[in-house]
Amino acid sequence: MNPTLTERELEVLRLVATGFTYEEIAEQLSINTNAARGLAGRMRMRLGALTTPHAVLLAVQAGILDGRPKRRTGPHKQPLTTRQAQVLAAAADGASLTVVARRLGITREQVAARLAEAYLRLGVTHLPRGQRRTAAITAARKHGLIPPATDKERAA
Repeated sequence: MNPTLTERELEVLRLVATGFTYEEIAEQLSINTNAARGLAGRMRMRLGALTTPHAVLLAVQAGILDGRPKRRTGPHKQPLTTRQAQVLAAAADGASLTVVARRLGITREQVAARLAEAYLRLGVTHLPRGQRRTAAITAARKHGLIPPATDKERAA
């Protein structure tokens, strides 16, 4: 039996098989993250899979995907959103989450969430907690995602 997937579910399956996260899939398909998760859930249900990796395996076995899916090419992480870049730039001088929140007129929790997302996108989540911000700022500046260091930051 070959399960029938919608075009959108097939798109999600292909993206998941090549290593994209739900957040990246949502961005690629111009939908929100919950919609991407919902499509993946329906895709898993139609395939009779217990997990997303199991769905990829079943799709390969059913001939829906060709052989072992290839990993995606290009940069491993997506660039930062505008808000993530703003928050990271505002935090570049070592300010606390509370100070950054005050500067940007948002909550401390929003600052923490945007920084966590930026760390994920810049690939620094494997580092110890105390090194993530510095590594993310360095990577973002290297790729031109946030402005270069000011004289005040260099002196600190």
